[in-house]
Amino acid sequence: MGQFDGKVALVTGGARGIGRAICESLARDGADVAINYRGQTEAAEEVATYVRSCGGRAITVQADMGDPDAVEALVARTRDELGPIELLVNNAAYTHLLTHDQLTFQRWQRFIRTNLDGPFLTMWAAKEDMAAAGGGAIVNISSLGGVNPQPDMIGYGASKAGLNQLTRATAMALAPLNIRVNAIACGIVDTPRAETVPDEQREQMRKMIPIGRPGTPEELANLTVFLLSDAASFITASVVTAAGGMS
Repeated sequence: MGQFDGKVALVTGGARGIGRAICESLARDGADVAINYRGQTEAAEEVATYVRSCGGRAITVQADMGDPDAVEALVARTRDELGPIELLVNNAAYTHLLTHDQLTFQRWQRFIRTNLDGPFLTMWAAKEDMAAAGGGAIVNISSLGGVNPQPDMIGYGASKAGLNQLTRATAMALAPLNIRVNAIACGIVDTPRAETVPDEQREQMRKMIPIGRPGTPEELANLTVFLLSDAASFITASVVTAAGGMS
């Protein structure tokens, strides 16, 4: 028996990296999982296969999280095929380091659409399910970039700062409905996306981490599962830092 037996979880950006680790951890704890992805169809199906091997039900749903119609369809399909959503993880993100010369208005809009509009849309679509079930839990995957300004993270940092504020305010508003909302401010995590960073820059980043290494997707998944669980029943409106000592 898992702590999430009978519960339906929706994880955005669930095909790889942190999202994949979260889906797999939820499955091991008994949840049925809707795996959202944008372009990695094969990877998403691999995650679904893993969920089913744990005894859970799984669906994969392609959707651009900045598209209101796509998000509405994602939530509707999850509800129709798996049931009402009680656990939600907003992990999908647009993450690029851009100089001010590279940051066009179109890219700025992409940061805001994916990293801020997407979580808003999913939370507002799922909160009725959670209220009807007597409660639920939401975790938004944020970043230290939303706390510490960096010259190459103008768009990304602004969107994540907005996500932190959205998390706290929404948690306060939904607390009477027994819906908890928290965020995780991630530091440097060893994901497939990190491999696109030049080796020299990755080494410089590694030296910034007091613990001496990047985090792993599994470590972030462990924290996410805790925040979704009844063990964290008194924790809401928090932005928890997971960054190996960085702040």
